[in-house]
Amino acid sequence: MKSIQRRDFVIGSLTSLGSLIALNGRADAVLSAVLPETNAVADVSAGLNALAYNVAVLGDTHYDAEPESVYHSHYDESNIHSKVQHAEFKRNGAMWRERCPKLLAASAALARQNKTDFILQLGDIIQGDCDHVPTHQKMLDDCIKMLKKPYPGDMPFLTVVGNHDFRGKGARKAYFDFAHPFMTAEIEKLTGKKRKKPVNYPIVSFRKGPDLWILCDFERAMLNKICNIIDKDATARHVFIVTHGPFTTYANTKSYRWRLGGGTRALESRQRLFDTLSKRRGIVLSGHTHSTTYYRFENSLGSFCEFTGNSVWTEKSPTDATPKNSTPEEYTPAERFLKMIRNKDDYYSEINFFKPSLKEYYETRAAGHYRLKVTEKSVEMEFYPCDAITPGRVFKLK
Repeated sequence: MKSIQRRDFVIGSLTSLGSLIALNGRADAVLSAVLPETNAVADVSAGLNALAYNVAVLGDTHYDAEPESVYHSHYDESNIHSKVQHAEFKRNGAMWRERCPKLLAASAALARQNKTDFILQLGDIIQGDCDHVPTHQKMLDDCIKMLKKPYPGDMPFLTVVGNHDFRGKGARKAYFDFAHPFMTAEIEKLTGKKRKKPVNYPIVSFRKGPDLWILCDFERAMLNKICNIIDKDATARHVFIVTHGPFTTYANTKSYRWRLGGGTRALESRQRLFDTLSKRRGIVLSGHTHSTTYYRFENSLGSFCEFTGNSVWTEKSPTDATPKNSTPEEYTPAERFLKMIRNKDDYYSEINFFKPSLKEYYETRAAGHYRLKVTEKSVEMEFYPCDAITPGRVFKLK
């Protein structure tokens, strides 16, 4: 593994956010207990040139609240998945009672101590399943306010669409009616430029300084469109693709084709995107799998990386950065997942598309928060397990 263990560093006198918080069961109380009133940011990165920037990154958050009636009083109990979804409501309520607010507070504390340009969330920002448009809209509004509140000032907040974000009756229109104007305003704030056209999924692109950023509705067929955007911007320094569903087939799931490009529709254009990313040393940032996963690919055309983030901090989540899998040879399903896959030949054809070029691999079910550090010559992702304020691992993405 070339992913390196970075020497621990201490921010201020903080050693554990847990020691600072007197939990009372309310997310807003947890945040206010940790964070100061001031919006001032200590710029300890003054030595960085103007082309360097940092991003606070959150994986899936599945925002929800207790009791279930807050957002799910209109839930259609005839849903064939109701048993599973009620279990998710219970899981989310428990997470957001104390664990996720602590994780969020840790990320915000780092943003206050270090120059941070924006916040990036990787989809499934809410649980959804409201089955009532006004309630779904309220869930989105409450979530954005909750997630933005602890960060300094009016920091730009970007999110990419996930499958939960429009799950439920009337939810698709409710989400995009929210996301299009919200993301337009946030991107304009980040870039300092008025967009020629408002944000309109399934694909959104913009320049952050010299870098190209592309945000995708992962369930739509769009891999050729992504390639066209990258090819037309030959001068971009770094190329970032942000998608909820990963590009790389995730090994440990029976839903191995729920991915960027729309399942089987991605098969014809997948090779083109793989080659385009390799030539440009691109970086894919994704969520969805509820894992922290890193892939580095290399072939005769070049190399690229994908990093998958996860902020779903369940009580069973590992609490450190120790990997479950850490070599390319381990990019294969756990036996319990393989038993659930009906067409194993089809599954292995997916794995075997990526495996020959896979040079580095890391996977853990640990949740956490992340910091993307972009400079002229490099891109790194720092992984902070749970509510840690020192990185458990640092991944070199470029």
